[in-house]
Amino acid sequence: MANPEELRKQDQKLPKQQRKYPQSRVTQVMWVLIALVVVAALAGAL
Repeated sequence: MANPEELRKQDQKLPKQQRKYPQSRVTQVMWVLIALVVVAALAGAL
């Protein structure tokens, strides 16, 4: 499987319209993951 970081680097070289992974999407996914971790931590603490 391809490394997501490598895919993102290749993506950065493309013109904006051709990019598959806009930065906003990456940030969105990151926040969702952080939220899940926080919820899991709180659930574990109960």
